[in-house]
Amino acid sequence: MEPPQHTIHDLELMTEKELEVVIGSGQLANEARFVLGKLLVEGISEKVPRNENKGLNWIKEASKAGYLPAIEYKTYWDIRFDRTPKLEKIVANLEKIIAANKSTRACNTLGELNHASGGQMVAKPGLNEEQKAASKEKC
Repeated sequence: MEPPQHTIHDLELMTEKELEVVIGSGQLANEARFVLGKLLVEGISEKVPRNENKGLNWIKEASKAGYLPAIEYKTYWDIRFDRTPKLEKIVANLEKIIAANKSTRACNTLGELNHASGGQMVAKPGLNEEQKAASKEKC
């Protein structure tokens, strides 16, 4: 007998224990990790108690597995709340998000970081002028 298929909306309505069962089943595991992490971080569900550290760990697991919504969520969390943000990693993640889905939010954020750094943040050593122009055209 196959386990039931769940949508993201279904996952958002589950308890912490139910989400852990979905994670253990392997089907939609990264989606469930991300949803559980987000619910724990934000504390927006009556069924999942707020626990920021635990939530961030679930989101990191989904990010490491390449789940794009988790990468995006964690990147913006790092920008806003990390005491010592790793800007190179943030830029790399923003570029990954842009390459995957042409996110205007990621493009704007990357542009703001570049502007705030005087053009140094996104400048890659060894790129010629044509490559730099092509990099700017991603957005």
